[in-house]
Amino acid sequence: MNTRFTLILGAEGELGRAFAREIARKKCNLVIASTTSVDLQRFAIGLQLKEDVQVDAVRIDLADSEAVRVFIERIRDKYDIHALVNNVTCDWSVAHNKCIAEIAREDFLARFRGAAMITLGLLPHLKQLPSAYLQHVIPFPFRKEEFSEEMQEAVAKMYAFSRELDEELKETGICVSMVHPASIRNIVPEFEVFDGLTEDLNTLTPRLIAIKAVNGMLRGDRLIIPGLRNRLFYFLNRQATSWIRRAEESLGSSLQPSV
Repeated sequence: MNTRFTLILGAEGELGRAFAREIARKKCNLVIASTTSVDLQRFAIGLQLKEDVQVDAVRIDLADSEAVRVFIERIRDKYDIHALVNNVTCDWSVAHNKCIAEIAREDFLARFRGAAMITLGLLPHLKQLPSAYLQHVIPFPFRKEEFSEEMQEAVAKMYAFSRELDEELKETGICVSMVHPASIRNIVPEFEVFDGLTEDLNTLTPRLIAIKAVNGMLRGDRLIIPGLRNRLFYFLNRQATSWIRRAEESLGSSLQPSV
């Protein structure tokens, strides 16, 4: 069995589970991390049996610095991580009709800080590999009226952090990519698609977003925007991204995940 693992932070929502299914389908082992009280053990067992890969489910309180430190040490000691998918700011729970971050115990900025510390903690190992992947799943950098001010700030910091990582690691074997799915309130339960590739102009299923994100990551794409409508909005609506650009400029050049 392949000994390489992918770590998914924020795997408890519809989108996080879709990422797990797609990566397991490509026969890569998984560590799926729940960043809320949601237990992923049953899902992990089912995915492991279906795809014949190793799937370990863990839980992490991103607001607890000591827990994050222990988590990083455990991951580095036990698993050969070749890819990290950071999904802590985006995922949506259809069952709760809320953003996953909104049902977590910690606030948005604490989630960003914990996820950033995990990313930085794994960088020394990833830099030693011939090839590795970092992927940040970030809500659309426009339509900010759909987000609280606190979430806007956390998303802006995650966006800036990803951009800085991309610049810092461009001479290494680590590919850094960002995924902008549809507006999180447009993430819906699964429906049938033809050949796994049919797109709806207004919304995409978690499965289709995951397919495009994972394939784009493996191709080395730095920016992945699933959906024709979403790509059109992103490239035409420059003014609406100004809130993220302002936040990025305010962070300076340090990679430290300051809050």
